[in-house]
Amino acid sequence: MQTPMAAQSRTVPLFAHFFPALLALGYPWYLASLHDSAADHHALQALKALALTLAVPASAFASLYALGRRSTSDARKVALQWLNHLTFASPPLFVILGVFLYLMKINGADAKVWVGLWLIVLCGTLLVLISRAAGASIALPQPRTAPIRVMHGAASLAILLVFLLIHLGNHALGVLGADTHREVMLKLRHIYRAGWIEPPLIALFFFQIVSGIILVASKLGTKRDLLGVLQTASGAYLVVFIASHLNAVFVLARYFGTDTDYAWATDLPAGGLLAGAWDVRLIPHYGLGVWLVLAHIACGLRTVMLAHHVPQPRANAICWIAIALGTLWSAVIIVGMLGVRG
Repeated sequence: MQTPMAAQSRTVPLFAHFFPALLALGYPWYLASLHDSAADHHALQALKALALTLAVPASAFASLYALGRRSTSDARKVALQWLNHLTFASPPLFVILGVFLYLMKINGADAKVWVGLWLIVLCGTLLVLISRAAGASIALPQPRTAPIRVMHGAASLAILLVFLLIHLGNHALGVLGADTHREVMLKLRHIYRAGWIEPPLIALFFFQIVSGIILVASKLGTKRDLLGVLQTASGAYLVVFIASHLNAVFVLARYFGTDTDYAWATDLPAGGLLAGAWDVRLIPHYGLGVWLVLAHIACGLRTVMLAHHVPQPRANAICWIAIALGTLWSAVIIVGMLGVRG
């Protein structure tokens, strides 16, 4: 018979997976410290604040990797995977929360609402953990995801060709200045804002949100390697990122008649993303968002290659090369958004 101490020793590591979500409670204050340190030109303090900010999704990813190393139907582990996917998406979640509160004319309450919502999530997850016996299994849904994956991939390809490649290419030109970005943007808008293209494009984005949630949910409890975890984690991030982006562009900006150009996205000429106490949250939001879009595409390509019997080492190598190129691309975009000019 197992002693209570032995049983407890097995449950303690599970509760360690709460750490990323607990760290996320302080997310608004890490960003505030980043803004204040940059304003005071305290480079070391700013780097510490940035490290804390990025530690939230980084620790959530580490937890997801640990939880995904073996397949499981343990209800508690599945609940922790949900929690850490949500924690990984903290940057866009904090942005969309701020936009909603702004639209409701609730000012200065972002941090309080954030903490309140996270405490609700943490309490709900904790109730699942303490109400389920160790090893208690959960009947995971087994949807027919094969056709959904195919449609999700086809929609991704359409978005990539019609919008994403030229949109991210345009953002990379921001390093040459807002005027250069705007000049190219006005020409490209004739493509993706055409009356017969924009509505289907928006519909495709909504489809990606819904199908992405289904595909992430179908992977919970399954064994995944590092790239597999990156695919689901980035998918969860992009579900919130796309929703936040659509809300900001079509509700916050177009409803109020604001031109969604580079100056609007980077808070120019007010001083840039680091200068604004609200806008500083856009640095991890955009920085990780752009990189994860490209990484998600690379992981999706890997999935297609594996489905067509490409040897896994070769598929992995191609995927990592694509991620490396995406890292360079996203780095150019984010340094441009921070005011670096070529």
